[in-house]
Amino acid sequence: MQSVLLRVAALAWAGLSLLLALHWFVELGMVGFPDGHVTPFARATGPLLHVLATACLAQGLYFLCMGLFGKGFGAHGLGLQVLIAAVLTVAPVLIVRNCPQSRTCSSAYEALTNTMMDDGAGG
Repeated sequence: MQSVLLRVAALAWAGLSLLLALHWFVELGMVGFPDGHVTPFARATGPLLHVLATACLAQGLYFLCMGLFGKGFGAHGLGLQVLIAAVLTVAPVLIVRNCPQSRTCSSAYEALTNTMMDDGAGG
């Protein structure tokens, strides 16, 4: 019974990871739509977001294979792997995507790049 629950958990995380990766790739493909203008922030964070979306896709495929074909994995091991995967892929994307709305993150971005935060909001 525990084996079935662990497989379902691995497949659920795989499904979520694959859907997130698909959503992020579509979002990255729409940068600059409809007028073709790409903001400096989008230009600076685009490569990082592509790498993170690719990592999320890879982790989704890993957990899919693990859920379908894995043998003898435990609850602690699976939980730790999901936690590590979330911290390494999902959390950074959420931080980068929400950076323009955060005064602290915007200040850090401006200090690191010596440019003003321009995320395309406003006139």
